[in-house]
Amino acid sequence: MKNYKIELGFSKLEKALQSLEAIAFKPFQKDRSNIDATIQRFEFTIELFWKTLKTILESKGVAVEYPKDVLREAFKGHLINDEDQWLQMLTDRNLTSHTYDEQLADLIFSHIQGYVPTLRETFNQLHAQFIQIP
Repeated sequence: MKNYKIELGFSKLEKALQSLEAIAFKPFQKDRSNIDATIQRFEFTIELFWKTLKTILESKGVAVEYPKDVLREAFKGHLINDEDQWLQMLTDRNLTSHTYDEQLADLIFSHIQGYVPTLRETFNQLHAQFIQIP
């Protein structure tokens, strides 16, 4: 039996992740547009990731509501590998969505470049596990 909610989550997440990957490693622009775009795309990607993980957990009978709780349960359930890194991603996402500080943006931009491989690897592993190709 297919879980269409999980499939939809993966579909949206794949688009967001591709969009993030397309900009995250582009050369610095004087107008800082690539930094701003990377941060915005990162915010979208993290939001979709935790919501997809929540849907997966719910399909397994695990009820969680808040992003931190989702990530903790996802780690316990072996859906993600590095709980601390994922919690740091969430912290960075929360910092960028509430204020804009150029120095903070630069720091988080550098963090995002380190997060992208983890996001892609985790996506690929989860996709292979939960999405059956006809």
